[in-house]
Amino acid sequence: MFSHDSKLQYPVTVQTPDSRFARLLQQAIGGVEGEIRVCLQSLFQAFGARGP
Repeated sequence: MFSHDSKLQYPVTVQTPDSRFARLLQQAIGGVEGEIRVCLQSLFQAFGARGP
């Protein structure tokens, strides 16, 4: 069902760390309204749905 590949899709080089961008990225991925939280919330709601 799931597949994992450790290669990056694009090569990444970081010259200087950017804490503001890191904070925004962390918020987008796992913050209060992050993608993973919303995905899991929808998944658990679907598990709880009662069908006929």
